[in-house]
Amino acid sequence: MRIKILAIAAALDFIFPACGKNTETDVTPVKLTAQPAELVFGAEGGSQQLTLTSGIQPTVSCQDAWVSLSEGTYSGNNFSIKVTAQENTGTTERTAYIRVIGDKQSLMVAVMQKVAEVELTADKTSVSFDRFGGETVITVTSSTQPSASTDASWCLVQAGTIGSDKTTAITVAAPANRKASAQSGTLTVTCGTQKLSIPLSLEAYQKPGTATATALSPELVFEAMAPGWNMGNHMDAISNDVASETAWGNAKATQATLDGVKAAGFKAVRICVTWQGHVGEAPAYRLDEKWISRVEEIVGYAEKAGLVAIVNTHHDESYWLDINKASEKTKDQIFSVWTQIARRFQDKGEWLVMESFNEIQDGGWGWSAAFMADPKRQYDILNSWNQVFVDAVRATGGNNATRWLGIPGYAANPQFTMAGLVLPEDYTSANRLIVAVHDYDPYNYTLSNPLVEQWGHTADPAKRCSDQDEKNVVDVFDNLKAAYLDKDIPVYIGEFGCSRHKEEDLPYQMYYIEYFCKAAADHLLPMYLWDNGVSGSGSETHGYIDHGTGQLLDDTAKELVGRIVKAATNKDAAYTLESVYNSAPVKN
Repeated sequence: MRIKILAIAAALDFIFPACGKNTETDVTPVKLTAQPAELVFGAEGGSQQLTLTSGIQPTVSCQDAWVSLSEGTYSGNNFSIKVTAQENTGTTERTAYIRVIGDKQSLMVAVMQKVAEVELTADKTSVSFDRFGGETVITVTSSTQPSASTDASWCLVQAGTIGSDKTTAITVAAPANRKASAQSGTLTVTCGTQKLSIPLSLEAYQKPGTATATALSPELVFEAMAPGWNMGNHMDAISNDVASETAWGNAKATQATLDGVKAAGFKAVRICVTWQGHVGEAPAYRLDEKWISRVEEIVGYAEKAGLVAIVNTHHDESYWLDINKASEKTKDQIFSVWTQIARRFQDKGEWLVMESFNEIQDGGWGWSAAFMADPKRQYDILNSWNQVFVDAVRATGGNNATRWLGIPGYAANPQFTMAGLVLPEDYTSANRLIVAVHDYDPYNYTLSNPLVEQWGHTADPAKRCSDQDEKNVVDVFDNLKAAYLDKDIPVYIGEFGCSRHKEEDLPYQMYYIEYFCKAAADHLLPMYLWDNGVSGSGSETHGYIDHGTGQLLDDTAKELVGRIVKAATNKDAAYTLESVYNSAPVKN
């Protein structure tokens, strides 16, 4: 019986194989492989054979147009593919992938292609800058994108992107050299295993010689400048740390703008310019060509209109001219920026004045704890910066050797200027420097929010700052006269003005403007009206002339400007400061 049972079991196994046994799945599939595992072509392209091993005839494809595939025969698990690469005329090595799908398997075969070898060359074997610095472009020819570096910390090197012609522009920029020693270094250009070394040099600074000049007198400067007008909140406007002509709402200036300023009776314009956002990287600090060209265009409007023009650095004190962060690098930047400005205008006549800064201070306007604890430290910084400015401008030669230069004191405040300003060495046989101050006193009447409503001896005592309003103005001018004008050092008031008051209080503003300007004129102090283009009334409304058309904004602006012009230019012996005083508004 046992033998019979075993025989039956064997028969059943034959008919019904045991669970889990499958003759098909137990067969090991052929591994999908490629020989070679990757293909490498030279720049000239060509064809290579690729052999695929697969249990079934695989499918092959390539998405890159520069690779083409020609299928051969499938035999004995081997499939032959002819791979052809086009010539690589580009400047970068490239890689494509052949996708292979076999018996439930896939793989990717890389196809790489090199670029043609080109000898690394440059169109310049050396680069030399004069003491004014500058920018030059070296054209490099190479197989692929080259890299550029330098051991010269005094210059800036920037490599562009290689073009289809296998050339790359490498820009080398150098600052104006304010050091008495020449600078040198090496530019290294590398491409693969190839390398070029290009010598770099920068000429030493040459201290200007003494230029022969006639001395400036307060009378001469006053007659040339008074009265003047500020193109404020214009080229000094700034948004997101970049100066922009229209950022604060004024229209772009035109020739009509400056013609209108002249027609209104002004003799001069102060073109306030902020350079922030248009100064290139350290250490070269190259100025943006488009921005300085626009400044030059507006200066040209002033020249054509017959106006004296002042160009300065304005709101930069909040950025790269931050006195809290003063360093030798700050001086390098001042020197480089002013060298570029001065060279741009070196052929302009004496009607163009350069003013070093605007209102340099530490943010506290002379009342910060740091300043009050040690004012000399900040005075000394500004004095050294003013010297760097003069060094830069005078060294450029031409008309800049004797050009009139405006030198502001701390915060442009008369009190701090007289206390701390040391005029720089000028390199001229006679003084060609003019002290620059601003005067908005009393601040509570001219600028604050809310404004004190009235001004002067006839004002309501409850609505004015002081019972000595007129005396306070004259005292400031007397002090400036004693400190400078009596010593034949001219001074100009680079900014003055008064925010537009409400209609009922305008008579007091008319009186203030005329009294201020007549007192300034009596002291031979040219005065530049601050005009930010803002109309209406209240704090910081200093609009008089449309910055786009040159037209007076309204009848009030016309009367205010008329009083300024009268105060500055009327030579009638009967027209005196006393007569202005006696014309104050009648008390209500």
